[in-house]
Amino acid sequence: MTDTRRRVKVYTLNEDRQWDDRGTGHVSSGYVERLKGMSLLVRAESDGSLLLESKINPNTAYQKQQEDEKFLTDLFAQLTDEATDEEKRQELVNFLKEFCAFSQTLQPQNRDAFFKTLSNMGILPALEVILGMDDAQVRSAATDIFSYLVEYNPSMVREFVMQEAQQNDDDILLINLIIEHMICDTDPELGGAVQLMGLLRTLVDPENMLATANKTEKTEFLGFFYKHCMHVLTAPLLANTTEEKPSKDDFQIAQLLALILELLTFCVEHHTYHIKNYIINKDILRRVLVLMASKHAFLALCALRFKRKIIGLKDEFYNRYIMKSFLFEPVVKAFLNNGSRYNLMNSAIIEMFEFIRVEDIKSLTAHVIENYWKALEDVDYVQTFKGLKLRYEQQRERQDNPKLDSMRSILRNHRYRRDARTLEDEEEMWFNTDEDDMEDGETVVPPSDKSKNDEDIMDPISKFMERKKFKESEEKEVLLKTNLSGRQSPSFKLSFSSGTKANLTSQSSASNLPGSPGSPGSPGSPGSPGSVSKSTSQMAAITTKGGLVGLVDYPDDDDEDDEESLPLSQKTKLESS
Repeated sequence: MTDTRRRVKVYTLNEDRQWDDRGTGHVSSGYVERLKGMSLLVRAESDGSLLLESKINPNTAYQKQQEDEKFLTDLFAQLTDEATDEEKRQELVNFLKEFCAFSQTLQPQNRDAFFKTLSNMGILPALEVILGMDDAQVRSAATDIFSYLVEYNPSMVREFVMQEAQQNDDDILLINLIIEHMICDTDPELGGAVQLMGLLRTLVDPENMLATANKTEKTEFLGFFYKHCMHVLTAPLLANTTEEKPSKDDFQIAQLLALILELLTFCVEHHTYHIKNYIINKDILRRVLVLMASKHAFLALCALRFKRKIIGLKDEFYNRYIMKSFLFEPVVKAFLNNGSRYNLMNSAIIEMFEFIRVEDIKSLTAHVIENYWKALEDVDYVQTFKGLKLRYEQQRERQDNPKLDSMRSILRNHRYRRDARTLEDEEEMWFNTDEDDMEDGETVVPPSDKSKNDEDIMDPISKFMERKKFKESEEKEVLLKTNLSGRQSPSFKLSFSSGTKANLTSQSSASNLPGSPGSPGSPGSPGSPGSVSKSTSQMAAITTKGGLVGLVDYPDDDDEDDEESLPLSQKTKLESS
């Protein structure tokens, strides 16, 4: 015998058409010799006694379905009948609850058929009647049944409540009954309210709504919800925030308002259009911020989180509403009342202002600085508010000097938005250019930049060439000064200016003096011993305080251009003394 070990509860219908509880056991199937066929067996989980033994007849499936429908019809009739005894109704509701719980063990196809049958038999209208009863235990079981239905198919529930809205008033709608039970939960910990809030969140979640070619469930249901149900959800909030402080501030009320704010915050995040109109038209944010004066820190933080979610959208409709109503005032007041205490409230408020600064929300930045700077300027343990002031001043500067702002934009465009093809052409031209072919002071200007104005930024390659020329000129001057101080260099390239030519002219006349190098008969004069031939080496003589210093310039092909550019009289060949 195969034992599937599924736990079930057994009821039998007595002669009075009432259901008797036989107990709870485990169901299995197997061949029973006495019944001559496969049978269902249910044995009690307490002592293993046989609670049910029923033969399975393959040819009676249609009759079985008819029996099931008749059974469910009788069940819902007894549940909704006012003449049914309260104890009996409680048993029937518990049976239906366990019936739904048992369906979770079925295969998906069988579970779909099960819930479709319940829906066709009218389980939702029956639950609507049961939820309106005074018995708390019956309502609790009905809530569990409703949760199974929402979890299985929220679209089925949404379709039902939209259809009944065409026939019934708002007060008796199923979804409004759920909201009222959430609000009126007598449990000090609000366990039932938390469960119902989760169901409402599932029903208003656009992520599980269907969209077809003919209609969009999101548009239809959200339109229905904000018209027929939202006022019921926000009623406790509006009733408790008529003054500057909450009218009632006990723990249970604070917990309930925190649940409502959690659901409203979810709506802000997922219902962009409908919730925006509702908040602005009903002035909901002002009412919510009244709760920041609550003595319960968790409720004040829920109110702050609600506003933070709105600011996080960076929607100018919300921003204008906040500025017009001066809705930063309760936040700043709560921040100042908190003082220097480092707690969650302090951190959350600073984080909100830091978000405005980092995201550079200009309208809110200007509003905060212009209206609340005096209250916040002494806060120096964080740089958030000083950073906001700096943002504000930069914004004013750009407004007062629009040309400066446009110039910065031009510079950014030239710096970061150059054409990639232009860069490739310039690089290719750079590598094809011979340094030896460039004259002194000449810079490489790429063809793509010749049409630029003088005010444009100089091309990076031209800047590089200028720095290279300047560096070479500095090296020449340093090396020249080094030789003038008495240090010798084996090779030296020298470019002569007009001043240098004059010095060499005076030096050539001085070289004719007797005994001086270069004079007739001197060791360095042509034709004298030790003289150096012109083809052997080239030397230049420069007068210093310590005498003449010979600078040797060995022949090199790279120096021909420099030497050819000098007059012959300046190409003096002297032997160093």
